[in-house]
Formats: sequence, C-alpha cells, structure tokens
Amino acid sequence: MNKKAIRRTLAFLLTAACTLSIGIAQGKKATLTGHLIDQMCGGEVKDAAKAAEHSKECALMDHCASSGFGIFANGKYVKFDAEGSKKAKALVEKTKKEKDITIVAEGTLDGDTLTVASLKEK
Repeated sequence: MNKKAIRRTLAFLLTAACTLSIGIAQGKKATLTGHLIDQMCGGEVKDAAKAAEHSKECALMDHCASSGFGIFANGKYVKFDAEGSKKAKALVEKTKKEKDITIVAEGTLDGDTLTVASLKEK
C-alpha cells in the first residue's frame, strides 16, 4: 500500500469513528407514555398507581415546579431537560385534570434525561 492509499484509509476510518461517536452522544429517539410529575416528587414514585395519585396542585407548588418535571413511564422516572420542563409546566397549568395527568413525551433519551421535542396530554 502506498502512502496516499494509507492516508485515505486513515481519513476514512477517522471520519467513520467521529460520525459514530456523534451518533452515540446524541442519545436515542424515544416516545414515552406515562404520568407527568415534578422532579422533586418523581424520585419517590415507585409504581404507576402512586404516579397516578400525584396532584396538579403539588406539581404547581413553587418548590416542586422549580425542580423541573419528568415522566414516570415503564416503571421508572425520567427527567426532562430545561425546555421540556417549561413545556410540562405549561401543560400542567392548562390541564383540567387534578390527578392522573397522563402524557405522551417524544424526544431524545440520554441516560435518565429526555430532551423533549413534544408533549401532549393523553
């Protein structure tokens, strides 16, 4: 193999490795259906029945709302990013439900945090 061919091969491999690492860093697309809960209370929730009991009143208390929001889905609590929490607070303020605020959250999941693209009440 000549030097030019080696350089091309190395450039290709470097480009492929960078592309792969960017894909991994961005997380994966996710659609979660579950109960909307503020982060202060969300960590304490262990099952869907408890999540359904969480109230709108609690979620909108200053210390709870300022902690951010998330979703209890598939047996675990997933936090929302800052923009997602703003969308969630607006949804809680508008809902007519006092408890059992069930939502569909779409976005990119990275660990235990969802970067929210959209939220809608179910």
